[in-house]
Amino acid sequence: MKNWFKIISGLLISLIVVGAVTMLAIKYFDVLVRGFESLRDHVARKKAHFFGSECCDYEDEDDLAEAEEL
Repeated sequence: MKNWFKIISGLLISLIVVGAVTMLAIKYFDVLVRGFESLRDHVARKKAHFFGSECCDYEDEDDLAEAEEL
């Protein structure tokens, strides 16, 4: 009987933890998406800088800001 109680309580706790993580992911979805987009842009800039294409080499931050607005 004790093993049965441990199994049920473990399943209940794991269900609560999964539910809490899911609710936090739903609540902060926009923050997660912005973080992902920021990371993706950072990686894309590093890759463009690494390969040194002339179209993506910006000398100052003003040029970069103007290109991002397009």
